[in-house]
Amino acid sequence: MNNKFNAAGLIFKYGCSILLGKRATLCNDLHGYWSMPCGAIDDGELPQEAAVREFYEETNIRLSQQVSYLTEFTMKNGGVFYVFSTEGEALALPSEKAPDAMEHEEWGYFKISKRSLPAPMTKETKESILMLK
Repeated sequence: MNNKFNAAGLIFKYGCSILLGKRATLCNDLHGYWSMPCGAIDDGELPQEAAVREFYEETNIRLSQQVSYLTEFTMKNGGVFYVFSTEGEALALPSEKAPDAMEHEEWGYFKISKRSLPAPMTKETKESILMLK
């Protein structure tokens, strides 16, 4: 059985900090890990569209600012994970009313610094975040 799929995520930056969520235990992969809002790319969907959609579904925050490509990496399943970023002019707080709010146990803003990022976190996520420094 082939479980290969592509995914996309979005890093929301405010000042010198980024928004991360701690993945809930109900998540199939990486539960307990800190991550940017992310998810699988639907058929016919562009990676950037998927990143913005997943960000909204997990936070209930509609983005009005530009979203930029940051990097990509190969996931363990063989698919590609695309990372995008955006910078907010105001602090954006996720809502429990988000369609997929149950995917995260907690949220926080963390300074973009090796010492300030929470653990556990995948190496690829950390490297992507540190590119914003």
